[in-house]
Amino acid sequence: MNLFSSITEESFNYLIHDYGFSEPIDTDGSWKTTFLYTNDQLAIEIELNYRDMDTFIFMKKMSEDQECDVSRMQLEEIINIEPIKSKGDQTTIEEFEKGIVEKATLLKTHLNQIINKKERIFS
Repeated sequence: MNLFSSITEESFNYLIHDYGFSEPIDTDGSWKTTFLYTNDQLAIEIELNYRDMDTFIFMKKMSEDQECDVSRMQLEEIINIEPIKSKGDQTTIEEFEKGIVEKATLLKTHLNQIINKKERIFS
C-alpha cells in the first residue's frame, strides 16, 4: 500500500465506522487507484488520479438487487459547487495529500444530506 492509499483509507474511515459502508475494494491501475465503498443505499468511489494529481469522488445509488445503478455523479455536481481542481503536474505531493483529506471532509460534511435526498439526486 502506498502513502496516498494509506491517507485515503484513514481519511475516509468514517464511511465504515459511522455509516456502515463496507471495507473498501481497492483497484490499482497504471495512473490511478480507486477505492469502492458500498452500503445498501450508495456506492462511493474514491479515485486517486496520478496523472492529474487529483482526487475525485463519484457516487451511485444502489438498486434493490444490490447492483450499482449505471449513472454515477461527481460529489461536487451533487452538492452543486464548482469542482475543486489540482494544479495538474504542478501539484506537490503535500498538496495532493491535502487534497485527499479536503475531499474526505467535503464528503463527510454533505453525506447525511445526500443520503436523505438520494432518491431526488439520483433519479
